[in-house]
Amino acid sequence: MPRIARKYMTVSFFHLMTQGINKEYIFENNKDKAVYEKLIFLYKNEFDIHILSYSIMDNHTHILIEVKTVESMSKFMHKVNTLYATYYNKEYARTGYVFKNRYKSQIINSLKHLYRCIDYIHDNPVKAGICQNRDQYQYSSFTKLYKGSQTKAMTELERYLKDSFIDQNHDRDENILGDNDEIIFLEDTDEDKKIICEKEIKKYIVEKQIDEKNLLKNREKLKEIISILRAKKISYRIMEEKLGISRETLRRLYTK
Repeated sequence: MPRIARKYMTVSFFHLMTQGINKEYIFENNKDKAVYEKLIFLYKNEFDIHILSYSIMDNHTHILIEVKTVESMSKFMHKVNTLYATYYNKEYARTGYVFKNRYKSQIINSLKHLYRCIDYIHDNPVKAGICQNRDQYQYSSFTKLYKGSQTKAMTELERYLKDSFIDQNHDRDENILGDNDEIIFLEDTDEDKKIICEKEIKKYIVEKQIDEKNLLKNREKLKEIISILRAKKISYRIMEEKLGISRETLRRLYTK
């Protein structure tokens, strides 16, 4: 994103992440993701929440919000997650917890952190290998709030944020976007990769009409599935875990 200077923040921004219990799926399909998406928009006004960015993945969610009190944020997340857990348990005839703990939160302490967080959330499906571009993923704010346009995203954010900072006479270096600034985000990308790896292996087994035992014995088919997984940016470490084959063997098969 371009270099933009702002001043002292007078509102509170938080990056929130929810995870499935035991890092399992909490969204089995697009219907589930649509239910959660509907809930966050249904209850944001009740708790005076402004949503700037979100992405609903298979086993976790990211939401970037502006909120006036931490209490409102807690009530909002409790309401959304409780209602979704009730829906999920009923839909799949199960009982017990759906989410791991309540949720994780990270305060956004500068403008550069805010902008980078928006980028990070929009890029989550791309980094996970689910899609190649931000605008290809249906369940994120990039397609819903910003209509798949980076220019529109910047324009909308500028309009919203222009009154969120004070002391217009003093620049703050920490609020200026710099390409080399390292910012740590709440993330679960590794778990996304594991889910994608499992899905691709199952998909391949069905398409090739071969069971996993015979797949592991077939050198050519192994090379083929490794190539598919590498194209999805799946690491050898995750492949080793899911296929039960050493990383060294996987590398040799892939490069021969």
